[in-house]
Amino acid sequence: MSEPVCVASTGCMLGEGPLWSPSEQLLWWVDIRRAKLHRYNPATENSRRYDLPIRASAIALHHGGFIMIGDREGGLYDPSTEAYERKFVLEAEPSSVRTNDGGAAPDGSFWFGVMDDSESEVCGRYYRVAPDFSLSQLNLPAVMVTNTFRFSPDNQTFYTCDSVEQEILAHDYDAITGALSGRRVFATTGDGGGYPDGSAVDADGYLWNAQWDAARVVRYAPDGQIDRIVDMPVARPTSCAFGGKGLGTLFITTARVGLSEDALEAQPFAGGLFALDVDTPGAPQRVFGDA
Repeated sequence: MSEPVCVASTGCMLGEGPLWSPSEQLLWWVDIRRAKLHRYNPATENSRRYDLPIRASAIALHHGGFIMIGDREGGLYDPSTEAYERKFVLEAEPSSVRTNDGGAAPDGSFWFGVMDDSESEVCGRYYRVAPDFSLSQLNLPAVMVTNTFRFSPDNQTFYTCDSVEQEILAHDYDAITGALSGRRVFATTGDGGGYPDGSAVDADGYLWNAQWDAARVVRYAPDGQIDRIVDMPVARPTSCAFGGKGLGTLFITTARVGLSEDALEAQPFAGGLFALDVDTPGAPQRVFGDA
């Protein structure tokens, strides 16, 4: 396994939501604070930036484009035309709340969380968007910062994070009914001094988690034990996704928001996109609308 290398020095304030598009062979991600969408082409090593009408926080593949969530809404985005079509609004949520992490589920729906933008209130709830864009709330306890919306390759376990409590949580998932049960602490991150953020799952069912303020990405075995720690040259990795040839590359987004001038001088690639070659490829990408 190689060391993480910055492949796109984009200087994102809050890079998040990395997503690999197999048909395009491109890596996409967002900068929440600056309302930007970024694209990286591994074949040419070129990157491109798009302006967005919302502060997008997560995306998933959908019929050549994306389902995109941001602020207190969600919709469809076509990168070829840069057109965004709003599909739903979180009417019940106050203006102090914004969307955060999310991901496609095995049944073709899209699951995501919201959080207090100032990170002062425990109001982070969980939502499900069906392929017809109907919206429902998941029956999970509220947390302050919702992160990680990933499923095991066998579709039996759903992972999420209570970032402030430094806990990665696991739930039993019923693929027939969509019900969750058996909420439990899968792993804690206090030993590394960091906060669990976004994750990716590989083909062997191991969970890779980016850990904010710990300058590391950790691979966890299905039983929650630490299998591998990858040190990062920046303090705030935010999320990760598998892509590249055979899904053999782990792409890692990072942030520079909140870092002091001294910290930024010591971390010139903070906010950039990193890549890491891995031995075990990623699990296949789920698509919104495809069960």
